[in-house]
Parts: sequence; C-alpha cells; structure tokens
Amino acid sequence: MSMLNACASAGGGLAGNGDEVIDHAFDFNKGEFDGIAGVERVQILDYLYGNPAGYAIKNPPAYKARGECMQGDGHGNLGITRKDLKVFYVKWLDKVTGKVSEVTIDLQKKLPKDFSGDHRFFASFKQGLLYVYVITPEKRDPNEPPQGPRAYDDLKMLLLYPEK
Repeated sequence: MSMLNACASAGGGLAGNGDEVIDHAFDFNKGEFDGIAGVERVQILDYLYGNPAGYAIKNPPAYKARGECMQGDGHGNLGITRKDLKVFYVKWLDKVTGKVSEVTIDLQKKLPKDFSGDHRFFASFKQGLLYVYVITPEKRDPNEPPQGPRAYDDLKMLLLYPEK
C-alpha cells in the first residue's frame, strides 16, 4: 500500500497538559484501505496535521509552490504536543472523476480525551472519499461490526470523518 510519509462521534476534546508530547502512530494512506492492492485513486495536493500557526507535519513549501505534494511510502510515529493537535487538513484530486476536494477536521473537538501513544491516527480513501479514524488499543466488541482498515479489525475504531 502506498502512503504519505508524515515523519517516519469520537471525542469531546483533548484533556491534559498542553505541553504533553503524544508519541503516536500516524498513517496517511493514499490507496484503498479495504485490501485492494495497488489502487491509488487519489493524488494528495496538500495536507497539514497539527497546528497551522505552530508545529505541524505539512506539505513542504517548495512542493506547494509548484502545486505538488510530497508523495511517499510508509508510515511512522509522530511526537506532537497535545496543544499542537489542532487540525487535520487534506486536499486531494480524485483521479477518476477529476474532482478536487478538501477537508479540515478540528482535532481538539474530535479526538478522544484519552488520545495517547497507544492510539493510531489513520486517514485513508475509499472510492475517492476520505475516511479518518482513531484506532484505539481496546479490543472491538465481537457484536460490533468492524469498520475501517482490515489490519485493525480486532480493535475498536472511532470514525472522525465523515460524520455519521
């Protein structure tokens, strides 16, 4: 699966000290998350994860000036302070339809209060539409249907976007 490498209702808002660093997994997957290998229906045009006025993982300015976005493979852990977990913004092109879309998610309102290093932030696309999840360390109730990426079917996932 190809991913954007960002560095190596769910919520109710974040709690805790704003200076606390949350070292968590961050996955931004350009491919279809339902197991269709090699499908890259979208092209990422711009993104930002963090604080627009502070620390954030974002499209490098040189790429943005050329109207491009760094596209890479992989995923990694990201250490970011709680106070800098403000927004997740992404702009993309659906290569099939030619439609350009963009979404900004207020992370301070959407992330669970207990968001920590045991959680994974996962953003991906399915049929050209953006889906954003927090994958928790808790096991999924077997009576609940799985949602999101199959690799984490056994874990409880919180859908941040699109809203139900």
